[in-house]
Amino acid sequence: MGISILDACEKLSAFKEKLLLWIRRVKKGNLVNFPSLEETLTEDASLHPHFLSKIVEHLQLLCISFDGYFSCGELQTCDHWIRHPFRMNLDDIDDDSDITEDLIDTRNNCGIQMEFSNGNLEHFWASQMETYPVLAKKALDVLVPFATTYLCKTGFCCLLHIKSKTRNRSDPQHDMRVALSTKTPRFDAIINRKQQQKSH
Repeated sequence: MGISILDACEKLSAFKEKLLLWIRRVKKGNLVNFPSLEETLTEDASLHPHFLSKIVEHLQLLCISFDGYFSCGELQTCDHWIRHPFRMNLDDIDDDSDITEDLIDTRNNCGIQMEFSNGNLEHFWASQMETYPVLAKKALDVLVPFATTYLCKTGFCCLLHIKSKTRNRSDPQHDMRVALSTKTPRFDAIINRKQQQKSH
């Protein structure tokens, strides 16, 4: 998928801010974010205040729903040092934290700074596991989990397709691996390695 939880949180935060902007616009009668609705109105006509209040109410409920489903507050506090370990203000981190000394060391290491600027975030922190294990582990704990359930849902759909009532005793593990893999198996090579059944 190529997206981390931090990326997903940024997108969610941006969307929630846009919702608040849309609410302010609709309250003023500006329907620029609803082009289809705006097209139906003539130059002289405007939307009845009751309908505007309904749109605002719906957008406010959407904001509340997003806050209930997606809480990124915890991640945003640690986001900065994971994404920008060399620009992080160390006064924002508790002096008793076990990562403060490691962050000081990384900030004063020119080789690590060059490595950070050249690579991707997950690879950078994975490469620091030997040198700064505590720091790297905390960063990877945030970066590595899947940002969406897309792969999980794909796996369940595949399992439902493979394991039907007529095939309920089969072990779907290997079939699922083939079905879910992005790599195309070399079926010819696999078949050639299998021993053909001898005739009697």
